[in-house]
Amino acid sequence: MRIDVFSDTVCPWCFLGKRRFELALAERPQYEPRVTWRPFELNPDLPAEGVDRAAYFAAKIGDEAAVREAQATLERQSAAIGIQFRFDLIERVPNTRRSHLLIAHAARCGRQSQVTDRIMRAYFEEGCDVGELEELVRLGVEAGLDEHEARSALVLREGYDGVLAAERHASVLGITGVPTLIFDGQYTLSGAQEVAALVRTIDQVAEFAAAREVTP
Repeated sequence: MRIDVFSDTVCPWCFLGKRRFELALAERPQYEPRVTWRPFELNPDLPAEGVDRAAYFAAKIGDEAAVREAQATLERQSAAIGIQFRFDLIERVPNTRRSHLLIAHAARCGRQSQVTDRIMRAYFEEGCDVGELEELVRLGVEAGLDEHEARSALVLREGYDGVLAAERHASVLGITGVPTLIFDGQYTLSGAQEVAALVRTIDQVAEFAAAREVTP
């Protein structure tokens, strides 16, 4: 089974969805799917240094009550699975291109899921600026990457064309929001689905694949 997950590192629903997805996979260890984390930038036009978070939401949404309500919903849903959102610590909305470059490098090192998780935890639970190069290097090292190689990948923008190609592919597939999961290149599931729904989907995809194998 192949599962492609399109997400952004500063999308709180992606963080919630990642944890739920991992819990679902843990309930079905017999499948051992090949999971690839694909880039999707929610704000690709942000300056490289990012923007002030308060100003960003004021311009994008305007309604502070709506922002607080959305955050409260996320906090309620995430508490049961061990996520502690600390929106009060977040000062900036970063441009996420660098973080996706680090995740692409991590994929080549077999540490993609670990690095993705560390970046998301740093942003949502610790208020770190995950658009800043040295901060990303530090997080990569904590997730098991070599420091020199991680810094080199970011400075030289290794994998840059691949990140852009993956984002163009997401557009071709009609993906407009994340998280979006694509199973075996055929079945799509959008949003931070509950664990039970993810388990059902994994079972169904496995059944479809088994049926294809026995069909003459």
